[in-house]
Parts: sequence; structure tokens; C-alpha cells
Amino acid sequence: MGVSRSAGLGPFQLFTVLFGTIIGVAWIVATGLWITEAGPLGALLAFGAGALIMWLIGLCFAEMMALFPDANGSMAYVFEAFGERAAATAGWFLVLMYAATCGWYFVTIAWLSQAVMPWLGGPTIYEAFGGKVQLGDLLLGVSGVIVITLVNLRGVGTRALFQDALVVMKIVIGITLFGFALALGRAERLEPLFVAEQASHVWLGVLSVAVMTPFFFAGFDVLPQAVRDRRPGFRLQSLGTIVGLATAGAFIFYGGAILAAAGSLERPALQAATLPIFSAFKDGLGQPWLAYLAIVAGISGILTGWNSNLMSGARVLQGMAQAGVTLPFFARERAPHPGELPVPLRATLFISALAVAMGLLGRAALGPIVDMAAVPLLVVFVLVCAGLIKLRRLQPDAPRPYRVPGGLWLPRLAVVLSVGLIIAGVVTAIAGGGLLQWSFMLLWGLAGALFWRLSAAHRQTLSLAERKQRILQGE
Repeated sequence: MGVSRSAGLGPFQLFTVLFGTIIGVAWIVATGLWITEAGPLGALLAFGAGALIMWLIGLCFAEMMALFPDANGSMAYVFEAFGERAAATAGWFLVLMYAATCGWYFVTIAWLSQAVMPWLGGPTIYEAFGGKVQLGDLLLGVSGVIVITLVNLRGVGTRALFQDALVVMKIVIGITLFGFALALGRAERLEPLFVAEQASHVWLGVLSVAVMTPFFFAGFDVLPQAVRDRRPGFRLQSLGTIVGLATAGAFIFYGGAILAAAGSLERPALQAATLPIFSAFKDGLGQPWLAYLAIVAGISGILTGWNSNLMSGARVLQGMAQAGVTLPFFARERAPHPGELPVPLRATLFISALAVAMGLLGRAALGPIVDMAAVPLLVVFVLVCAGLIKLRRLQPDAPRPYRVPGGLWLPRLAVVLSVGLIIAGVVTAIAGGGLLQWSFMLLWGLAGALFWRLSAAHRQTLSLAERKQRILQGE
């Protein structure tokens, strides 16, 4: 690539990128829903199933990353297996997913901050989609955008240090919180372990939570972007281990949150709580300092997820521009320090601008948008897993430092499970109704088609082999 990787990422940094993306803020805001739907033990079983599914998908990603370590992530894998147009479509909708996730963090950082300091909300300045937007919401969200954007523009070293510090802090706080919940909580509050007495109803509750869990484990698509910044001598064989450790760690963290919430707060209060973990420690255990510590961990989760998604979205958009499948405007980059890997300048600013635009719509609008944007990610999961199967057949002798064990049965199982998740995701999105998310997806698709046409002149200056080289080699 022509640039030194002396400040690149090692195994621990790649672990923190993935773990920090998976463990965001859901463990604070959604634990009450999981326990209400399935009960504490049912929720644990559901998350165990979700972790297993995402581990299988993650191993497929690990093989593709080892096969194409300098490639522009999932878009490149799709290009190699299914062609340029499929890759351009996948890349464009991945950018939407990353931008929508950043927009969600724009909103939730104010939500959590105001749980501790309600006065941060300030006056209501307008209403959008049936919800109020306060001045404090915008100021906190914009402040978060500025911080994360500057961190990303500072380069790989700053971004890695930021991610490492916050993930370590989150893990330490999590151990503290769950340890106190184990010591101070009451076992009888865990009853009922399931929410229904009849076995058929019990498994319906478990299934309803299991369908949600992949959305809380998703994050594997950020890892290929980070692997491009690896240190010299990094062993690509370790990618499968990194995926496994991050998935197992996330399951333990989510499981700790479920048991802590269920054992600390009576079930009716837990169901009614806006922030179940906060209420569990503050009201259930009578330990406000632990509740505030949970908010600190939640905000760190927002920042780590935000950091990873902005980096990944900018890299995908820049790679698309360099390969001529979208506007060359987004290809502009800068080297923050001599000898360091360059960062995508305009693509980073564009993703951050989209996050602000979505954040301005308020809390009521962002939920449907994020739900809608999650569907393309599931489609990419299917394409990556199916692409692995196809490339095993087309390129059997290609060097694969890491190979999914067990032949092709595991990737095939991952494809089947991913298709099942797509069906569940589409049904959920349709059930949610609303014109906003579908209008937004249509407009985004039209914009992508327009940018494809406008970039035709630039694309024609590159041969197909050159475009493929730019996507697969990150050049």
C-alpha cells in the first residue's frame, strides 16, 4: 500500500474494535424487554443461540479477511464472488447502515446523559415525527459527532488508543456492576425463569428474543476495515480466535446484564423502566453510584460503537469512490502524520454529516430508520457466506491463512441461518409499518443509482481489472 504500518493494529486492538462495536448501549436500554419476553433463563438461552449463529457467520468473515486482508471489506468479497454491480449495491447500503447507526448514537448519547443530569435536556425547540427535540439533545449529539470525527481524522494510532481505553473501562465497569448485583441481588427475583408455564409458550418467548439477538451481536463488518490497518507480521490465522473471543465475551457481558437486572429489581418495575440497568442499581439495590457507573459504561459503549461505525462507513465509501462505483469526490484522503496510513477525509465528513441529519429527526424517527438499515446488513451476511462457498470452488488453491473448519457444511449452515434472519428482519420491519423508513430506503437507493451514473466517466478511465485491484487490494 506504500505506507508504513508501524502504528498499525495488533490482535488486542482488533478485539476491541469488534467487542466495542457489539457491546454498545442495548444492554442498558433493552434488558427489560428481553426479560419480559422470555424470562431471565429464556433470555440467556436466546442470547446463547444468537451468539452461536453470529459466531458461525463471523468465522466466514474471518476466512474472507484472511484471504483478502487488504480488501475493502464485505463489498470486496461480494465483488470477487458476484461481480461489480452487486458489490456497488452492497457497499452503498452498507454506508446507509453505518450512517444510521451513527445517527442512533447521536440520539442515545443525550438519552443516557440526561438520565444522570435531566437538566441537560433544556427547552424543546421543535417536534418531529411525534416526538420532542430538545436543545440539549442537539448540543450533546453534535458534540459527540465532533469528538468522534476528530478522533477518526487523527489517524489509526489515536483511534486505536481511544477504542482500547474505552473498551477496557467498559469491561472493568461491567465486572464491577455484575459482581455487586450477584452479591446484593435476590435470587427469588429471578422467578419466573420463563414467562409462561406451558412449554410451547415458553419456547415462543425464547424465540421472540432469539430473533432480536443477531442485531445486538452484529459488528463483524467493521473488522475487515480494521484488518487493513494491521501491524507488520500480524498473523492472519488469529482472526478466527479474535472473532470467537469477541463473540463469547459479548455473550458473557449480555448474560451478566440480564442476570443483574432480573436479580436486582422486581419484575413489574423492570418492565416499566426506561433504562432497566440504571433503575435496577438505583432503585432495586439502592446503590445510585452503581447506577451512575452503568451510565458511564453505556456512554463508553456508544463512543466505541460510534468510532467503529464511522471508520468502517468512511472506508467503504472511499473504496467505492476509488473503484469508480460512486462519486470520485469521496476518494479524497489525508495522512494525519508522516509515515502513517492515510484517513478518508471527505468520506468521514460525509458520514458524520448524515449522522447529524438523522439525529435532527429526533428519537421518534431514528428507531425505524435503524431497523430499516439493518436489513441490508443481513443481506451482506448472506452474500459473504455464500461467496465463501463459491470461492472455495472457483479458487480452491488460493492461500487461506485461516480456513473455516469442517469443510463447507458450516458456511452452508451460516447461509441458511442468515436467510432466516433476513425473513425475520423484513417481517419485523413491515410489522413496524410507517412511511419514513421505506421512503428513506427508496431515496437512498435512487441516490446510489444517480451517483453510479455520474461516476461513469471516471469508471471508464479504469479497466475492470484496475477497479477490482483497487477494491481487493485497498489501493
